Amino acid sequence: TTAICMECIGTMLNDFTTSRGENWPSKDTAIHLMLGISIRAGSNQGVSAVNDRVDLMQFFTSHILTELQDTDHSVRPMVKASAIKFAWTFRNQFSKENIASLMPLLISHLSSSSVVVHTYSAAAIEKFLTCKEINNANNSALGPMAVTTSKQVKFGGDDIKPFLEPLFTGLFAIVDNQEWNENEYVMKCIMRSLSSAREDIVQVTQIVLEKLTAALFVVAKNPRNPQYNHFLFESIAILVKSVCAKYPEHVATFEGLLFPPFQTVLQMDVSEFTPYVFQILAQLLEYRPKNTGLGEAYTMLFQPLLSPVLWDAKGNVPALTRLLQAYLQKGAAEIIANNQINPLLGVFQKLLSSKATEIGAFELLGAVTYYVPIHTLDPLIKQIFNLLLMRLQGGKTARYQRLVTAYFAQFVGQFGSEKWIGLMDSFQPNLSKMILKSVWLPRLAADAPVRMEIKIQAIGLTKIVCETPALLNNAEGQEIWVMALVALVKILSSQAAFFGTPAEDLDQTAEIGYDPTFSRLHFATRIPLDPFTDMKDPVGAFASSLEQMCSTQTSVTSLIQQGLQSDQKVHVMLQGIMAKKGLHI
Repeated sequence: TTAICMECIGTMLNDFTTSRGENWPSKDTAIHLMLGISIRAGSNQGVSAVNDRVDLMQFFTSHILTELQDTDHSVRPMVKASAIKFAWTFRNQFSKENIASLMPLLISHLSSSSVVVHTYSAAAIEKFLTCKEINNANNSALGPMAVTTSKQVKFGGDDIKPFLEPLFTGLFAIVDNQEWNENEYVMKCIMRSLSSAREDIVQVTQIVLEKLTAALFVVAKNPRNPQYNHFLFESIAILVKSVCAKYPEHVATFEGLLFPPFQTVLQMDVSEFTPYVFQILAQLLEYRPKNTGLGEAYTMLFQPLLSPVLWDAKGNVPALTRLLQAYLQKGAAEIIANNQINPLLGVFQKLLSSKATEIGAFELLGAVTYYVPIHTLDPLIKQIFNLLLMRLQGGKTARYQRLVTAYFAQFVGQFGSEKWIGLMDSFQPNLSKMILKSVWLPRLAADAPVRMEIKIQAIGLTKIVCETPALLNNAEGQEIWVMALVALVKILSSQAAFFGTPAEDLDQTAEIGYDPTFSRLHFATRIPLDPFTDMKDPVGAFASSLEQMCSTQTSVTSLIQQGLQSDQKVHVMLQGIMAKKGLHI
């Protein structure tokens, strides 16, 4: 079959050479037939296996490259589009050098008046910037001969740097042309180019940002292409992240350029855009230089953000929650001084009342607990716990138990187990023991914590186990103490346990797009709040605390031996934790 098809391709190409002007459909058909017989396996990431009976690179050099090198955009636009498609289809088969030689040709076709050609060019550039290759590297940590395999971007960073100026010139020429509709492939290419360039974009940030804000003003009047709009806001988020993370002094410049279009969006109540605006406002606020406070614009915006009507739109909730967390991070003292903690907790109560928004409720409560001093919280904390317990009593769903027990662990970690027990028992005698035995510890056994919650639970449970002598006063308390110890040992021994502060390691090549429920901006994502940044070694803290406890209370050692007698696996885990830290009990 391959031989027959190759013969047909040769005939069509010969037909094309006899009259390039009239017989261009012959070459176009030949390219598509070549595509059909060459691919053996592939996916959205490109072709992974080709027909070894086809000389792909020879065909590319003789018939594709020559077409792309033709800069007369009025000649054979459909064939040029097919040639560009051929190039991106086989991007995995090209070397970095091949891509570097293709890049100026693709950029030149961005100036084509054919929408198909310049759209295909933008799509091809975007795909080349996400193309990955396998990287084998020696890993001495695993042994002298150990090799780890990973995938890395084939063409990006320093590789794209020489092409940035003509690339953005070509892309924004399309965006600025009011005769064409919003082109999502062009905006996606802008997004990906900015992501690849990273810090190299600093020198042209203002020009690019002005272009993006001008585009935002246009689409805000009539949002009609959700994908285009999403990529537009992702592009803005990349600029904020790339520049302000390294140079916080530039935040004021971004605010000056972005606040006018953002105010327009909020005043016009463009519901499609408000979640994006709130996310980028949060991003800017988080990057504000230390000790600069909230500033006049953010201070004026805060009170309207607490309006219940704004929170009725479910699509706003994650973004607004993120924004209020940023307010607490940068301006908790100002919020307290303006007597706005109670209205803020009113938002928490509203979010807690619905299963659809309970995650936002706990994200907000976690930030309030971390950033607001305890002497300010003390008069309010019983009311907060009353709301948590009423909701727990109303329905113990698995997710709510996960959220509330994670918060209990944070509270105990920050303020100690005695304060938590005192609060719980103020509602009902021995309620703390009931919660530990019937809710908190069973939840950890059935639904193990992940990511940041692993660290939070480890720190909270260490205080329950090692700083709550009252639990050891009777048989029931001792039973709960052993249950807490078992849960803690399992968490600390988990393969998923990671106790550092996670770094921002976004996949620059991730597939990104619009989500009608809530369009989270990939490039505005924040690291989860770590309430215990100073605690670098929860395992060591537990081991030393337990050793000290055993040395001062001899009954604890025998309680451990008796309690873990039926679970030798956990006993071995505990011994391993202690031995690793050079300690024993």
